[in-house]
This record gives sequence, structure tokens and C-alpha cells, in this order.
Amino acid sequence: MKISDTPLLAAEEKSTLNEKVSAYISAAKLRAADGITISEVCELTVSAMRLAIEAVDELTVDGTEKKVIVLDLVAVLFDQFADMVIPLPVKPVWYLLKPAAKSLAIALASGAVEALLPIVRGNK
Repeated sequence: MKISDTPLLAAEEKSTLNEKVSAYISAAKLRAADGITISEVCELTVSAMRLAIEAVDELTVDGTEKKVIVLDLVAVLFDQFADMVIPLPVKPVWYLLKPAAKSLAIALASGAVEALLPIVRGNK
């Protein structure tokens, strides 16, 4: 079972975007409680982006605002899980590099939104 399966199931039961995101993050934290790898953080991020893209695609707001909503979710996920993958001896350096890493993650997610949008729309 993939790490993102349980959070996705928890989120599907909710109706609003805020409830979906909260349920997803809560379930993801439970799954990651025993530790998490970088690849699992990436998997959680991409599946959360797909969930958010699907939800915001139905909103009646500008496309740029929809993208900002999805990127805000990526920022939240980064804050929740990035520290968990960094080994303790590297933490002092990590705290110096974390802002740059977060900016990089958001920039990568910005491009991923464009790639995921047709996939999400194609699955409807």
C-alpha cells in the first residue's frame, strides 16, 4: 500500500477543499509517524496536488488563483514533512538551507501543476 492511499481515502470522504486538505494532512501525518523518506514526501505532495487541482478546478475563480491555492498546499506540505526526512546531524545546515529548498519545491510544483492539470481533467 502506497503512503498516499490512506490520506486520499480520508480526503475523498470530505466535501469542501479545506476539509479535504485537513483530512489529507492528518492522515498523512499518521502514516508518516514512524518515519518518512524523500520519495514518500514527493508521493504525498504529488497526490495532494492532484487532489487539490481536482477540487479547485470546480471553483469559479481565475486560473492563476487556482494555481496559488495548489501552491499554498505544497508550501503547507513542505512545512509539515520536510523536516522529517532530514537526519539529525544535518539539521543545523538544513535550517539554513530550508528557505531555499522550500522556494525550489514551490517552483517545481508550479511546473507540475501545468503537467498534472490535463491528467486530472482526463480522469474525470
